[in-house]
Amino acid sequence: MIGYDYMENSSKESDAFFEHFSSGDKPTKAGAGLVRALARAIYEFAGIAPGSSVLEIGPGRGDLADICLKAGVEYCAVEANRQMAESLESRGARVVRAMAPPLPALDKQFDTVVMINVMEHMSSMKDALDITRQIRDVLKPKARFVICSPDYLNWRLNFFNCDFSHNYVTTRRRLEQLLVNCGFGNMRNCHLCGPMSGPLCFLLSALASRLPFGFFNAAFPQSKLCYKLYKGQLTFLRNVLIAGEK
Repeated sequence: MIGYDYMENSSKESDAFFEHFSSGDKPTKAGAGLVRALARAIYEFAGIAPGSSVLEIGPGRGDLADICLKAGVEYCAVEANRQMAESLESRGARVVRAMAPPLPALDKQFDTVVMINVMEHMSSMKDALDITRQIRDVLKPKARFVICSPDYLNWRLNFFNCDFSHNYVTTRRRLEQLLVNCGFGNMRNCHLCGPMSGPLCFLLSALASRLPFGFFNAAFPQSKLCYKLYKGQLTFLRNVLIAGEK
């Protein structure tokens, strides 16, 4: 069995990581619905089957975890934030409390490993390569590594402005090259705008990238309305969804 407390004595830095998401940055009802729909789209794209095993690195508030647990999937998460980890555990998920990279020691292999809005937080190309190679080691033969990250070609400066820890630039081409260089093959990919794909995704994300709400949020930083409008704009910017096979 995977241990529940890999970092029982974790530092205050780890406990507080992403505190702006776990406590002070609660989504609206509409925003939460879009995030759940996105998690459902990723679940279906990944081809996760009941009874299979999934490792999610950086599960956030646990939208994919809820889908997996309800479907009878053997689910485990790697999460550094204490509040998020405790929330997942209370819902029946197994959680390894650790910062990644590096990937903590695990005593089993998985059918699918998923990273949603995590790869862009890698500090460097080396960290991106290291975590991808480590993930390959914990996958079963023919198993899949699924990544969903912002498409910098659409996000532009919003990529860095929306989160202080965005460092590694992600696009479809760059993520595909990353997977190839770490030994993955049989790549599949698509783009998403919220949960939507295809031509509608490109149309909506192109419109969203041209909205002025980022300027309004900068000009009126105390305005809750401007903040919410900017968050809504970010929700409809384009993401890359890509899977590689071991």
